[in-house]
Amino acid sequence: MEIFETPLPGVGVRYEFTAEGGDHVGVIVRRDGKRDIALYDREDPDACRGTVELSEGDSGKLAELLGGTNITARLEDLRHTIVGLAIEWVTMPDAGGLVGRSLADGRIRSETSASVVAVIRDDQGIPGIQPSFVFEAGDTVLVMGSDEAVDRAAAILTG
Repeated sequence: MEIFETPLPGVGVRYEFTAEGGDHVGVIVRRDGKRDIALYDREDPDACRGTVELSEGDSGKLAELLGGTNITARLEDLRHTIVGLAIEWVTMPDAGGLVGRSLADGRIRSETSASVVAVIRDDQGIPGIQPSFVFEAGDTVLVMGSDEAVDRAAAILTG
């Protein structure tokens, strides 16, 4: 099965494929974390028969029902397994916080004792970011530490 990817500037990315049954299906992964599922007309691939908007939580539930893995659930399991360790995914806002500024500017490690472990930007994972790394709107930042430290780090990141 071939999946076609189309960047949608300012919106996100649309993925499309034709199911074995002949239905043309699209999934739009929006910058705000929501997903839209679209089912296109078999006769006219430009005509959409209907869409469903899913929140991030809905998307995770659907992925589980379809047999996929749910990374968030696994991280939650890990969080509960290691007492005192909090793991949080923080989505950077459109403006404010550390958007347009470096990790060093935020002084997160020295101010909170939490660690910024990785960043997901678009569809690329960036592990072990350097102090000079500059955050962008829509980045998803993986933060680890105590519950209190992670909460304070999230506040610094998002303003």
